[in-house]
Amino acid sequence: MECKAAGESVFAKEVLFEGNCEQAVDTELTLPDYCPDIGRLLKCRLVPMITSRQVNFDSLTVEGVARISVIYLDDRDKKLRCCDRDYPFKASVPYDGNTENCKLLAEAHVDYVNCRAVSQRKLDIHGAFTVHMTAVCRREIELVTDVEGDGLRLRRESRGISDLVCCAQTGFDLSEAIELSEGKPPISSIIRSDAVICVEEIQTIPGKLTVRGNAIFTMIYCTEQNDVPERMEYVIPFSQFFDIPGIDEDCKTDISLSCDMLEVSPRTDSDGEYRRVDVDLRISADIKVYRDREASWVSDAYSVDYELNCVRKQVRLERLCDTAFDTVVYRQSVDTGDSKVENVSDLWATVSDSRSNYRDGKTVVTGNMAVCMIIRDPSKGIVYSEKNVRFECAIPQTACGQNIRPDCSVGIKSCCFTVTGDSKLEIQAELCIHSSLYEDIPARQICSAELDESRPKPPENRPAAVLYFAEAGEELWDIAREYNSSVESIRMDNGIEGDAVEESKLLIVTA
Repeated sequence: MECKAAGESVFAKEVLFEGNCEQAVDTELTLPDYCPDIGRLLKCRLVPMITSRQVNFDSLTVEGVARISVIYLDDRDKKLRCCDRDYPFKASVPYDGNTENCKLLAEAHVDYVNCRAVSQRKLDIHGAFTVHMTAVCRREIELVTDVEGDGLRLRRESRGISDLVCCAQTGFDLSEAIELSEGKPPISSIIRSDAVICVEEIQTIPGKLTVRGNAIFTMIYCTEQNDVPERMEYVIPFSQFFDIPGIDEDCKTDISLSCDMLEVSPRTDSDGEYRRVDVDLRISADIKVYRDREASWVSDAYSVDYELNCVRKQVRLERLCDTAFDTVVYRQSVDTGDSKVENVSDLWATVSDSRSNYRDGKTVVTGNMAVCMIIRDPSKGIVYSEKNVRFECAIPQTACGQNIRPDCSVGIKSCCFTVTGDSKLEIQAELCIHSSLYEDIPARQICSAELDESRPKPPENRPAAVLYFAEAGEELWDIAREYNSSVESIRMDNGIEGDAVEESKLLIVTA
């Protein structure tokens, strides 16, 4: 006879697909007419930027552009120059999963890039980058909270969880017209531009989510007046509203912002000098909204009247413990090798292979940082040097539970330096870190049960009472199930308050 089960629904994030798609970059780049001839190559940068994410019935598709930036010394004046070119790409992987309410998260990481000058105006470029795709959705999980049947004894578990209210992938545009500060020379050509997004504050109101933060914009440009490039940093504040159905002040959020696209266009002022730049950014937002609640389920069952056939199922619940947006200053001494430092034309850093774990009340983030330097050597002139350094930093965070899982992202907010020797620099990098702590809660539950009426538990095989010597820590449920009793009667007959025997003792177990 099938037992009647009752339940309740909770919602969690389900990962439908997770995988990588490698994109090769094999192309030729011819300098446009306004760029002078190449004297010596210094650095080739590859920056993949995502413009769209699509979930189709048979595939997951990410489109974007791979921006190639070639930094070189010109053949005539030996000045720093840069030539940019965007190449469109389309990355697809087969997919046959659920498309309803499915969101595609994607990020791109550069594997390598090499550049060779075929002539003074033509370059041969080979490289690759990897697009990491994750398809997620909001999934309903049915928890069995009660089962009815003859002589059933139920074991229930109860935990605090985070119920997923919404899982969204969206974006917004940010534009700013920036003027050079007083005393800065006008722009001749832009060598490098980067932007990192830092979240400052998150607020929830009924139906809406407000995110305030800053886009930290950095630009290195050449001038006609001198050989040393100029550096400009500018903070672009933003406040963005998102419509989120079901959200209110009691909800908890986990939001990650990243810059998908950066466009920088020099503009002339009233005197005809290039003293302005228009900065356009496309920012993507990965939003997860949770509401804390208590969840319970039937984890085990038996009948004192009949043998019980159960179907069990493992489900995964989670709880959002804490989120943090923090800036950590990291200092490191860097050796430039056999190049002596007269001055530094440009220095920047990129982070790769970052990992995180939670211990002793802190989220510890480790990874590799590539320090990229364009320096002037007294005898060699301008040269490029790159050094990899290992970093480690810790963020205080609060979490309790057994299976704590950190989810971190790291960006470089700024990077400055001090020359400390002929071939040594002391770098100071501000790491912009977003860290979320989750507790993974595995729940093994009874999803259906059936009484086998052909296999009754004969009353004559049940003694009225037995004496059982229990070891310390032994659970009352296991004893009750073994002797066809109940946890409540064992507690009452032996004066036990908890769910386990605290110390070894002799117990009276009644049927």
